[in-house]
Amino acid sequence: MATPTKTNGNKINGQNSVSTILPVLNQVKEEIHTDYDDRNFWWGALAEPLATLLQTSQYAYDVQLKYLRWFHKWIPAALGPRPISGKPFYGSWLTYDRSALEYSLNWKEKSPFQTVRFTLEPMSKKAGTSADRLNQTGAKEFFTAVAMDIPSLDLERFNHFLAATHVPDEAVDKAVAKHPPGFPRSRVWVAFDLERSGGIVAKAYFLPHWRSLYTEVSTRTIVFDAIRKCNGPSGSYESSIAALNEHLDAFPPGETPEIVLLSNDCVADARSRIKVYVHSEADTLAKARHMFHLGGRLKGSAMVAGLKAVDDFWHHLFGLSRSDPDADDKVVLSGHKCLLVYEMRPTSQEGAAAEVSPDIEVKLHIPTWELGKTDTEIGALMSSWFQANGHPELAARYQPDLAATFPKHQLSTTGGTHTFISLTYTHKTGLYMTTYYTTRLPEMHFPLD
Repeated sequence: MATPTKTNGNKINGQNSVSTILPVLNQVKEEIHTDYDDRNFWWGALAEPLATLLQTSQYAYDVQLKYLRWFHKWIPAALGPRPISGKPFYGSWLTYDRSALEYSLNWKEKSPFQTVRFTLEPMSKKAGTSADRLNQTGAKEFFTAVAMDIPSLDLERFNHFLAATHVPDEAVDKAVAKHPPGFPRSRVWVAFDLERSGGIVAKAYFLPHWRSLYTEVSTRTIVFDAIRKCNGPSGSYESSIAALNEHLDAFPPGETPEIVLLSNDCVADARSRIKVYVHSEADTLAKARHMFHLGGRLKGSAMVAGLKAVDDFWHHLFGLSRSDPDADDKVVLSGHKCLLVYEMRPTSQEGAAAEVSPDIEVKLHIPTWELGKTDTEIGALMSSWFQANGHPELAARYQPDLAATFPKHQLSTTGGTHTFISLTYTHKTGLYMTTYYTTRLPEMHFPLD
């Protein structure tokens, strides 16, 4: 297992104090001056957590500045008008608390460093109006503009999936009338991995339920049909679709897990992954394990290692005893259940008569805001888990870094800053974990004017 190495990447002007972040933020703001109150509001709410994450994650100083400049240029404007009297202009359904931006940290067992990432719901200026009631144009307008600063950004599959999940203007009223209460009203989210080298990887997430409400076709059919159209000379997704489809078909009527998200990396690579998010009823380890390997349809050494990782982390997070014969079936989630993410890559179809194994990596997403624990308690569990998995420096840093990133959050008395923890295993990375954090924008930054 890798052991973190100490670097000076988290130092700014030779200092380690998080207080040195503020001069950096002011420098970026002065370099890229704007008089727009809306942009200044979003910058004030979101920039300090990002600057802290980049610093505590030991990014090189010049890379920190690059990302902060880029963020200032593009992201505040993409979030639209600031809330007035505590009411958002359109409103986001990205997180459980309806924050419009979510940060995350990605950790790989074989790397000493973490990757900073974030997700947002770009707003069209017409979002919520009669011209764009569902904010269907926000993500495309944003990506079209930001492409000038991301050379690797490719929108071919983005445009394909956007069209596949689109609701025609004349059908919006029909879809809205059928929309279930409490379900996200979002159409498209976008995300960025801020690589340590200075490169940016863009991703998109499409919610297919609007199209389903309009067409009365299941989200599963909409998503699988859209993926099939990506088959080509580089390979086919058919075997992966078949494995997931067969697993979902095995559930009794009325209990079938629902496909809720379709995602792709916005890169020019015909063999790139396509991700399918399934909202399961997994509230026990046995159910989570069953969904993770698709009822035994996914095999191999990586899957065996992934199942062990899920087992180990589940016992650790929920405080289950291995001596308890009933631990596998103990219900530990009473509200939102686990999300399962199936990352599919195309497989060669040479030799049509031969059976082609699916190429799927699976991630388990656990909704941590549902655990009934404070963020400090979850942080302590994360620290001890990193310690047990060969990363003592990260274990020591986890709680202080969390407190520095979200100084206004009441971490020791409330939960909810942690939104999800995802886990998988690959031969390339070893254990692979991402921790997600809401910025708690409505709670912290929507003043009643």
